[in-house]
Amino acid sequence: MFERSTNANYVCYDINLQDGKLSQKEPLKTYWVLGGGTRIESLTFLDRKMAFGVKVISAKEDEAVVHLTAYKHLPIRICKQKDKWVGIVKLNGHEIVLEKMFVQMKPTISVSCEYIDIYGNDTTTGEKRRERITP
Repeated sequence: MFERSTNANYVCYDINLQDGKLSQKEPLKTYWVLGGGTRIESLTFLDRKMAFGVKVISAKEDEAVVHLTAYKHLPIRICKQKDKWVGIVKLNGHEIVLEKMFVQMKPTISVSCEYIDIYGNDTTTGEKRRERITP
């Protein structure tokens, strides 16, 4: 899930399986959840290409590495861990199973952000973590 400071709408990223295997072409399905969870809509072309889309770096049927189009410096490894599909990022020497990302937008007309908070659990200790990225 990717939340923004501008409103309650958020983008969801769901694992895309085909016959129980990770889709190599599109490992994540993305969509907007709007109106406090009352509506679901597809991402627009600009959403996919400029911000919330997913670029596949590498993909196999049991693992993929992707990044969001808006922030190429954070690879996300999609894999199975304890019989559950997860997204894992590496930040400050820790591998973190992603729960959500939150972006604090700058209070200007342009679409730019002040920071991104990454929430999840440390893969080694299980400890809850929040790491901040300042692009």
